[in-house]
Amino acid sequence: MAFITVSGQVVSFADYQDVLDIDQRLFDTNEIQFSNTPRSPTSLNEYLEDLAMKSTTRIKEKIRASAQWRMYTSRVGNNVGTNALPEFNTNYVKLRQADFTDLTVYYLLKEFLLPKIADFGNPNSPEVQKIEFYDTKFSQRLDELLTIIDWYDNDGDGTIGEGEREIRFRPLRRSRGRHNTARIA
Repeated sequence: MAFITVSGQVVSFADYQDVLDIDQRLFDTNEIQFSNTPRSPTSLNEYLEDLAMKSTTRIKEKIRASAQWRMYTSRVGNNVGTNALPEFNTNYVKLRQADFTDLTVYYLLKEFLLPKIADFGNPNSPEVQKIEFYDTKFSQRLDELLTIIDWYDNDGDGTIGEGEREIRFRPLRRSRGRHNTARIA
């Protein structure tokens, strides 16, 4: 679970071993082939790390495009124009790094690896169900990370201060049901 850095810049939240840790079976049964890629990698390790970098880039853009990220950056003082996406620096992810690693692996599996072997004509095929499973896990984890932004060092000083955290809870309120409801604002 190590971020991959190149010239001091984080380019991937996951590496080869992280992908194997999540779903080793895909590689043990030789379901995944890497020989038919546009730029032929020299090993499965290189192929998976290339896909992890691609996944990290797409996750970064998903975060930048989210409404929660825009609200967070405006609250902490990053003035961004109406037509510009707030910047997201991968080097500033200081906490919950395991969550970002899992997020990257889920995205890699659901978008790049499993579609290569899935039988989309059969919605009950195990690969299609795995894609749906990883898609659900990815969406839930991304929503969680964007709802509670306690992992980002906005000013880049190496620590996350109180003003850089986006954790707000609405007070408990009475609903028509039997239980009080706590909401995350």
